[in-house]
Amino acid sequence: MPRIPAVFFYPPSPVLMSRLRSSLKTLGFLLVNAWLVFHVFAIFIAPAGMPPASPLLVDASRVAQPYNDLLFLNHGYHYFAPDPGASTLVAWRIERPGALPVKGRFPDRAIWPRLLYHRYFMLADNLGGFSEAMQEDVYTAYARHLARQHDSAQIELSLLRHHPSSIIRIQAGGQLSDEETFQEERLGEWDFSLPEQLPADHSGHPAPPPAETPDSWPHASPAADADAAVAGGGELFVEPIATSMGNPQDDSAAVTDVEADTP
Repeated sequence: MPRIPAVFFYPPSPVLMSRLRSSLKTLGFLLVNAWLVFHVFAIFIAPAGMPPASPLLVDASRVAQPYNDLLFLNHGYHYFAPDPGASTLVAWRIERPGALPVKGRFPDRAIWPRLLYHRYFMLADNLGGFSEAMQEDVYTAYARHLARQHDSAQIELSLLRHHPSSIIRIQAGGQLSDEETFQEERLGEWDFSLPEQLPADHSGHPAPPPAETPDSWPHASPAADADAAVAGGGELFVEPIATSMGNPQDDSAAVTDVEADTP
């Protein structure tokens, strides 16, 4: 049989190991610092590349977009400078017979703790973010909650948009809270003492009732019709439904109160 030569492994020299450790340490130091620089760049370029921005910033944000998407850092804080938009508030008003009306709005700085304030802030900011089919239900839910909070059956809601003041206005003595910076849009009035409310369309007029079909007509026997005629003084009649409409000149969404009076 052929002899298998013995293989001997000699430990590397201390000088070689020292150089290897030094090289790995230097490489790790450079990689970590390069990652930190790119990480800081990605954090700052995400909001800076949001329009309106220069083409240079937009192109730079695309370089860091895969990294920001992976770590969920791609937040475009567009409501910050240099071009913040209007903030959204919800105002409510409750009439008190023989007393001054109760008014308020949210979010409000008096709301504490801060996390609760942020909750109200998000509720107001997302008020118009629902589908058209759900929008009236959301308005009604907001109105019902506020009316219940203040032990009232009637309430009026409005949407406020607070536009930021310009530098020229502030230099001329204006304030951030001037009434001219608020734009109000009436959402409607609600009366929860009534048994039912029909939603209004976008023109402020009540939505039309569903069309009647022969299947939806009440079916009664001739004997029941005769008994009803006798009970009604010898005449059959149907009491009309009384409606109370909002201001038809208001283009904002209004809610129509419907009450069915029965004899």
